[in-house]
Amino acid sequence: MTCGFIYRDMIEEIRAVCFQHVQGLVSANDVQRVVQRGELTIVAIEEKDIRNFLTNVEGLLEEIKFTVDDELQLAESQKVAQQVLLWLSERENKGSRYSSSD
Repeated sequence: MTCGFIYRDMIEEIRAVCFQHVQGLVSANDVQRVVQRGELTIVAIEEKDIRNFLTNVEGLLEEIKFTVDDELQLAESQKVAQQVLLWLSERENKGSRYSSSD
């Protein structure tokens, strides 16, 4: 449920791709593409924290791609996807208090 978000559809797309990645259904590149799209889509000042978080996530995924051994990349990128799911849930539960911290 994302009733507290301005960009509900984008948040749902990010959640869906992260969940699918944790399940092994989509690649880390798919997650990175959706996260990048989220960075470009989420522009409201009230959700600046989300955009900043997504920028950091995109950087982490890029770092994994170039610094982690191939056989470990899936597990590492799945950890990032799990962190995204957790962060978005916490952000939604905290509402506007969370967005005013940045």
